[in-house]
Amino acid sequence: MPSVFFKSDDALIRLSKNIKERLPSKYKIYYGRMVTGESFITDDGRDTIHALFNPLTVDMETASIAHGCYVNKIPFIAIRTLTDTATHSGAEHFDKNVVVASHISKEIVLELLNEIKTETTK
Repeated sequence: MPSVFFKSDDALIRLSKNIKERLPSKYKIYYGRMVTGESFITDDGRDTIHALFNPLTVDMETASIAHGCYVNKIPFIAIRTLTDTATHSGAEHFDKNVVVASHISKEIVLELLNEIKTETTK
């Protein structure tokens, strides 16, 4: 691979920005760098990751999906809904927020799929 970074597909980014105004205004949508790795991030690791990459989010899954898309030449975009933050981490926040986060992700993905369908039928 020419880089350790997986770039989202420009067309999917554009289409995702088209749907932003159709989503509830209470949703805060950000575009930017995500860092992903193979271990759970502790408080000690957060500062190092932030200093090196300044990401919007950190997770353990996205790179594997991005890599599979890259290898198979499938356009890629990651849509993540946060269940906890650096200051509100842990199982208790995840358990409290997972249902709401899943619903938000579902709404965004369905809108994006409708946008893709509209784009391809033009």
